[in-house]
Amino acid sequence: MVITFSALMLFVALSFVPSEWTIGEYTTKKIDLFSEVRFERKLPDVPFPQPVFTQRMKDSLGVLIRLRDRLSVVNYSTERFGAMAKFYEALMALENGEGSSLRIGYFGDSMIEGDLLTMDLRSSFQKQFGGHGVGFVSITSIVAGFRNTIRHSFSPDWIAYHFNNSGGTMHPPGPSGYSYLAQAGSSVTYKASPYMGTFHGIKFYYGPGDGSGKMTSQINSQEITHELTGSEPVNELVLNTVGPVPSITSKFSIPPMQHIYGFSFEGGRGVYLDNYSFRGNSGLALTAVPQNVFRGFNTYMNYKLIVLHYGLNVVAHNIGDYSWYEKGLRNMIDHVKASFPEASILLVSVNDKSYRGANGWETEPDVPLLVESQRKVAEEKGVAFWNLYESMGGYNSMVRWVEGDTVFANKDYTHPNAKGAKKIADMFYAKLMEQYALYRKFQGKE
Repeated sequence: MVITFSALMLFVALSFVPSEWTIGEYTTKKIDLFSEVRFERKLPDVPFPQPVFTQRMKDSLGVLIRLRDRLSVVNYSTERFGAMAKFYEALMALENGEGSSLRIGYFGDSMIEGDLLTMDLRSSFQKQFGGHGVGFVSITSIVAGFRNTIRHSFSPDWIAYHFNNSGGTMHPPGPSGYSYLAQAGSSVTYKASPYMGTFHGIKFYYGPGDGSGKMTSQINSQEITHELTGSEPVNELVLNTVGPVPSITSKFSIPPMQHIYGFSFEGGRGVYLDNYSFRGNSGLALTAVPQNVFRGFNTYMNYKLIVLHYGLNVVAHNIGDYSWYEKGLRNMIDHVKASFPEASILLVSVNDKSYRGANGWETEPDVPLLVESQRKVAEEKGVAFWNLYESMGGYNSMVRWVEGDTVFANKDYTHPNAKGAKKIADMFYAKLMEQYALYRKFQGKE
């Protein structure tokens, strides 16, 4: 029995290593006990610039790792569900009627501007767990005319400081990457859209001043003036708590150095998702948001999940080495962790992106390298990771999204269209709910 078992173990081991030998003119055959049931996935012959990564992509263990990363939100933590436990715990409390509303901060670049992707993800959460409203909306927006989850207009006289127009410590940006100074009579208007219906709860966020600041708001034909006397780095003003409110217009008379951040639209117990998009941002600029500003917002928002979705403005053609980005990403994640200590952190990889090569459009060779850099840092920092590149279909998936029978992406071969954004949001939500179901089962709630 021992001899039989030992022989079996030997053949099993030989099935996973090279077992062909040549003696003279005779060559042995490959020993593989699993040849009839082995799952194989053909990988494209892509000339990746880093041999080590090429090997990882091609060997059998690498295939299994890729498949795992594609099929789930990877939980890089020493404990089961550790990287996402704070979020799942809060979600379970909300579902069981034991907790208050749950908030998600979704930070990203042009992939989510105009509330693309996040609007569908938000809708899925609110349909299942409750909540009514789009969450935080900044004072101005370069895509106000494009966003259809809220109607947004503003006077042209606002002074904006942001990641690309930094005012230094004198003008600290908020989570959106912006802070604003108002001129005499500066105004902003928000109108409800069919996506959300009328407004219910409306809140306003601003920085400290000298106590003389005032905001006058038109709500349901009633004009209300509020004094902006808060002295904290971030202050909240609740304008109303019940609807329906079809629109709000606010005008400001504030001291020259009092910063304005934006409004939040919410109502009822449920899930709220704030879209913090900033076009052209690599994500590393988040370290420019002071921790006292992040924490100030978190005092009111109490985030349980922070999503970091970047990469399009990092990946370039045949760079090959992203160690500089890995260093910056580590610092950024540390900054976010310190700012939101009670939130789970989830890093979303760059999506597939194409360039026009000699044979037409194909995956930018550096995309898999950047994905690997992002995955590696997520693992080092113990945060969750979702491989969007693989979830889209991996190599040349963007070409298929652009040129397929159903068009899911724009002709820039970089950005998904509305259908593609919804497809990504649906995939993302499904993966989160799969793991949430396992979490509930693990906690004995199923």
